[in-house]
Amino acid sequence: MAVISKNYLSKHDDPAYFQKFVSKNGDEYGLRFGTPDDAESICMIFREIWGFKYVNPLVYKIEYLKRELSNENNFWFVGELLNTREIAGIGLIEKKRYIAHASKGMTKKKFQGQGITTKIGASGLISVMKMPQFKEVLKIETEVRALEVRAQKINQNAGAIHFGLIPAYINLGDKRAYEITNNTPFPPKEEEAAFLYSLVFKNLWRQRENKVYLIDDEDFIFFHNHVKNQCKQMKDDDLITQKGKKDKGNELYGVSKDYYNGLVQIYGSIKEKSLSQLIKTYNDWRIILWRIPTTINSIHSMALALEKGFNIVGYDVGYKSMNGTLCDSVILAYYPNGGYHAFKVNYLEENKPLFNKIREIFFSRVN
Repeated sequence: MAVISKNYLSKHDDPAYFQKFVSKNGDEYGLRFGTPDDAESICMIFREIWGFKYVNPLVYKIEYLKRELSNENNFWFVGELLNTREIAGIGLIEKKRYIAHASKGMTKKKFQGQGITTKIGASGLISVMKMPQFKEVLKIETEVRALEVRAQKINQNAGAIHFGLIPAYINLGDKRAYEITNNTPFPPKEEEAAFLYSLVFKNLWRQRENKVYLIDDEDFIFFHNHVKNQCKQMKDDDLITQKGKKDKGNELYGVSKDYYNGLVQIYGSIKEKSLSQLIKTYNDWRIILWRIPTTINSIHSMALALEKGFNIVGYDVGYKSMNGTLCDSVILAYYPNGGYHAFKVNYLEENKPLFNKIREIFFSRVN
C-alpha cells in the first residue's frame, strides 16, 4: 500500500492521491478527496446501495451534494479504480469544532468483496486525522448499522472504541416527499439499531477530567468500565458514585432535532418540571436521547432520567459540557411510542458484552 507523505495531505491537491492500494484481485486504486465534479457519481452510489431509503433525502439532489463537496469542513474521500478513474467507494468526515463525524461509507456493488470498503474506510480515517486541519479536533465519532459487521471491523481496525448501542436509532425510508414542518418528524419506517464508535486523539486525554461522578447504579458503572477496559488512559479515573436525588442540582441544557430520523437530543442537566415539558413536547418523536455530564451537579439528572423511563445506552468520553469543561457523558434513550423492539444485531465478539447488557436493560426494565 503506497502512502503519500502527510506533509502533502490537503483537500486542494486534487487529483493527487493521498494513498494507493491493491484489491484482492490485483486491481490498483487511489484514494483522493472528492470535488463538486463527483456529485453525480456519488448520488448514483447512494441510489444503487440505498434505493431512495437513505436517512437524509438531500443526498439525491445534485446541487446539495455539490455544496457539501465544496464545504471546507467536509472531507469527502473517494476511492477510484486507477485504470478507468471509476469511483468504487466513498466516505465522509465532517469537522464540527472539536469533534468530527464520520459517515456515508459505502462501496459500489460491483467492487464489493475485494476488500475495497475496509481499505477506503480505515485508510480515509487514519489519513484525514493526520491533516493540519484536524490539529484541534479531539475525536471522530460515527454510528454503525448494527447489522453490518464489516463496518464494525473497519472502525476497530482504525483503533476506534465502541461506546454505545442504540436500539431503533436509524430510521430508513423514502423521504423525498416529506417536508419539514414544526415539530412533525418523519414517521417510523424501517428502524435499525446502531453501534456508536469514537476514534479518540491524544489531546482529548490531556484535557479530559478524570474525576467521574455517576449515580450508584450497576448499568451506569458497567458502561464506564466497558469503555475503561478499552482505554488505558482511563486507568487512573476517580469514579465516585452517589445515590442521587431528582430534585437537587442545577439546570443547564440544550436541545437539537433531527427531523429525518425523528430524533431529539438533549444535552446537559435538567430538573423535573423542564424534563416533563420536553417529554410532552416531543411525545410524537421516535427517540429522545439525553447526554448527561458525569459531574457532581448532574447526579440528580441521572436519577430523574431513570425515574422517567430513560435507559442508558452509551458512555462518551470527552464530552464538552455546557460550561465548557471536558468531562465524559452518559447517553440515555427514551422511546415515547415504543420502537426499542428494532433490535436485530450482528456483532463482533468484542461487542458481545455491550449487546448483552443493552438487551438485558431493554427487555427486563424497559419503560
